[in-house]
Amino acid sequence: MSEKEEIKGDIERNGSFTSTLSGPIDAADERLRELAKHNPYYDHELTWTAEEEKELLRIFDLKILSWIGVMYLHIDLNTVTLGTAVFVIFFSAFEIPSNMIIRRVGPHRWIPFLMCLWGLATASQVWLKDRASFLICRAFVGMFEAGYIPGIAVYLTTYYKREEMALRMSIFWSTLFIASSVAGVLSYFILHMRGIAGLAGWKWLFLIDGLVTALIGVLSFFILPEGPTATKGYLRFSGYLTERQEFIAVTRLIRDDHSKADSSRRVVLKEDVRRALLSPRVWPNILIGFFGLFPSTPISGFAPLILKMLGFDALTTNLLAIPGYMLSLVVMSIVSYSSDRYNERAFHGAAATLYYAACVAGLALLPADASKYSLYVCLIFAMGGSTCWHPVNAAWISGNTAPVGKRTIALAMYIMSVNLTAIPGANVFRSKDAPRFISGMWICFGSLIITTLLFIFQRYHLKYINTKRARITKDWTTEDWRHYNETTKDVGDDRLDFVYSY
Repeated sequence: MSEKEEIKGDIERNGSFTSTLSGPIDAADERLRELAKHNPYYDHELTWTAEEEKELLRIFDLKILSWIGVMYLHIDLNTVTLGTAVFVIFFSAFEIPSNMIIRRVGPHRWIPFLMCLWGLATASQVWLKDRASFLICRAFVGMFEAGYIPGIAVYLTTYYKREEMALRMSIFWSTLFIASSVAGVLSYFILHMRGIAGLAGWKWLFLIDGLVTALIGVLSFFILPEGPTATKGYLRFSGYLTERQEFIAVTRLIRDDHSKADSSRRVVLKEDVRRALLSPRVWPNILIGFFGLFPSTPISGFAPLILKMLGFDALTTNLLAIPGYMLSLVVMSIVSYSSDRYNERAFHGAAATLYYAACVAGLALLPADASKYSLYVCLIFAMGGSTCWHPVNAAWISGNTAPVGKRTIALAMYIMSVNLTAIPGANVFRSKDAPRFISGMWICFGSLIITTLLFIFQRYHLKYINTKRARITKDWTTEDWRHYNETTKDVGDDRLDFVYSY
């Protein structure tokens, strides 16, 4: 197979070449050669087998993704899930600044550093004396956790292609459900440590959570590599990849996403921030995050409260919530795998959201005299759909936003949007509506319908842009493309040769 045929095959098969080119293959080849000069690990003539690529992904999943999962297990579950106004405000305020720093310092350094700081801030709550000291600690925990999740998302893009991201983000977020499924039970027993060393049970909870988080953060300094070409040293010993695998890892990413060619620029420019904040292509996905995650705080967060109100004791309540978390893990993984498999985002996200909406409607429509066991089953199915579309949307934003600086800010905006839902979400279920919270359920249902419509809107919005750009450039010659490349001020996904996935 000739080089042109190989490039054309990549484009037709899965939209490789972020920026899948509408122009002649010669122009695409020429631009790729020029961009690749910025990266010594890119080999334009390199070819590899499907089995070699699968082996590379197995290494990344086992060595990188698995440890990231361990790191995520120790995130401050109570404040991320339920949140407080102080935590959410500081978390959101420092999201973009933190992600600007991560580009300069590097995720392999900044993320472990953040973990150590928020672990110590969590543990320091053992010395709380009053309301003011509690709020100060919450503020510091929120400040230090800001940037962690979008930082991980950016970090994963240095290993995985666009059509591989949804499943990996799903695996990443699945660790939260695993942690949530056991956190309530562990908390029950840790709280019974009250009196040991003269500490209250809740102080032991903060102390153990914080110190374990800080320890994982310290280990992460020595386990997380800078990238696929820098895996040797420390607890990584002789490294994860051979020299050939390093070339394959980088070359396949650059062919998939041109913006990854230049590894030298490690600063998020003010222009990147402005482009992300003002981009009309980013905001529909941001709104999807807000409206889609809005029901998660009242439904998942208040599930134990609902179960307790139905007459179950504290330990039984925590145990009964576990199937909901496990179902969520399964549904989310299936949706994400299918989305990557077919390289399709919008319809997968919309279908997953409709499933969640149907479960919420089922909770609201149950007869008033329904048994608590019927309510429990409906609640578990609702918990199972709570974030099943979430990794798909995150991967969609990541794959459709370039250059890297703009992508970094867009992901920070996305995580801000989903966390800000905790403030209004905590007030949806009112005490006078307990234990069924019917009015709140219908509010959540309406939010999910809006989310579904946003998924569909974004699909046809991006399809329209692709069609418009193809129409503009359909008669361009190789010389026309060369002139465009030399004179245009368009960058990243603003370029005419960038094709959005949907």
